[in-house]
Amino acid sequence: MGAGPATRAFGGGLMAFGSHTTEPVPLYLIPQTVAEEVRKYGDSIAEVRVRRTSGHCYLINIKHEVRGERHE
Repeated sequence: MGAGPATRAFGGGLMAFGSHTTEPVPLYLIPQTVAEEVRKYGDSIAEVRVRRTSGHCYLINIKHEVRGERHE
């Protein structure tokens, strides 16, 4: 589901980023699903994208810093 980590310069060093995409969720469950992902990844979240699929279902993509891996 998620892609491999990518690196990006930030604050004088390079940070590794990972990505996680949820299964399709209905519109009314987006807030609960995002809250669950925030509990899982916390402050390491860099970006949240919500994309509509068929019907009233959406994919949620979370881009997050890979903890413990700083590339300098």
